[in-house]
Amino acid sequence: MNNHLYGMEEGAGADKERMISIVQASGNEKLSVAEKALLWERIAAGMVQPPVSHWWHSWWRVAAAVVMLLSAGLGWWQWQRPHEPLPALVAYAAGQTYSNGDTTVTRMILGNQQQLNIHNSHAAIAYQASGTQLKIDSQQIRQELAADRPVFNTLLVPYGNVASLQLEDGTKVWLNAGSRLVYPAAFGQQQREVFLEGEAYFDVAADAHRPFSVYADDMKIAVLGTAFNISAYHDETASQVVLASGSVRLEAFRGPGKKGAPVELSPGTRALYTGKNGNMTVDKVDVAGFISWKDGVIIAEHTSLYEILRKLSRYYNQPITTDTRSGNETFSGNLDLQKTMNDVLDIIAATTSLKYEREGSTIIFKTK
Repeated sequence: MNNHLYGMEEGAGADKERMISIVQASGNEKLSVAEKALLWERIAAGMVQPPVSHWWHSWWRVAAAVVMLLSAGLGWWQWQRPHEPLPALVAYAAGQTYSNGDTTVTRMILGNQQQLNIHNSHAAIAYQASGTQLKIDSQQIRQELAADRPVFNTLLVPYGNVASLQLEDGTKVWLNAGSRLVYPAAFGQQQREVFLEGEAYFDVAADAHRPFSVYADDMKIAVLGTAFNISAYHDETASQVVLASGSVRLEAFRGPGKKGAPVELSPGTRALYTGKNGNMTVDKVDVAGFISWKDGVIIAEHTSLYEILRKLSRYYNQPITTDTRSGNETFSGNLDLQKTMNDVLDIIAATTSLKYEREGSTIIFKTK
């Protein structure tokens, strides 16, 4: 009997050492060995040894103790881990619940949550008088600003629409279909920051004293004065920045790519960023093919038909795709987006070996 009890005590001691080792192996080094041992003793003190015939009950208690140890250590580690605060603009944008896809009307959301519906599918917006006035097409809107904090406005451009925007500092932005831009009505004295979801072309007004930054996906694109295109749609596998003139500096401000070194682009180059794994690659491209959309044209040079149809889907707010046999087709030529959707699709069909058919609400290109 005594030998049996001694064996159980010895086994419990071994279990204790194993449990402490497990906790240490989990990366929880904020609790000392002594603190872990004390925590184990407190857990063990409340455990009543079950009869030998029900040995599995004790293993359930051991498992529960392990969970408690791991949870305690994890909670301590999370409490001690420093959290870098997001920029106020990004935090504000992350807290929004507006969707680009729940309307066909372009919307301006002012800082006081007043919503302005813009029925022009090619809206033109310009800020004046240091951000206190904005002109939407021919309509003048006055906006009150706060003296002690920035006032963020939001422009939501749904599929089927595009918009142009002149910010308070003179920077011009062209927003493609299915995009959201969050920005201050008036920039501060030290920096100019905006948040983008979707695609936009920026022509940044030079200001050496106030760098201009765009937050898109997990990237931060910093410039002084330049022209570049950003595409950062949620349904794309990668975001991309194409530089037309000047120079930009890219870095990940959060996510897996944060540990990577910043990347500087020169004109005629593109950066591809995959936020899922933090990879960033740079290559040379023909800039015209990436920025022509702002002038109502798609310029393609042996471009994947699938990629072109995705752009047309957004622009015309119509699901358009290809079947599996036609997925590798390419297209070269210019597509005038001022024409009707059927005219554009007819051009694609006439210059490829494909035809298109409507199946339900989707248009599908197929081999003839």
